[in-house]
Amino acid sequence: MDFLTAFPYWGIIVVIVVNAVIVSRMTVHISEQDGDEEDGGEGGQT
Repeated sequence: MDFLTAFPYWGIIVVIVVNAVIVSRMTVHISEQDGDEEDGGEGGQT
């Protein structure tokens, strides 16, 4: 397989690896608070 044919495959592999590194470094905080939501809880426009 020549370089130009293999280039998209290597690009997809690089994107997958970069995405895996970014996701592994993310911190996700899920809090269970009764009644207090970040967007105000109403959902309507004021």
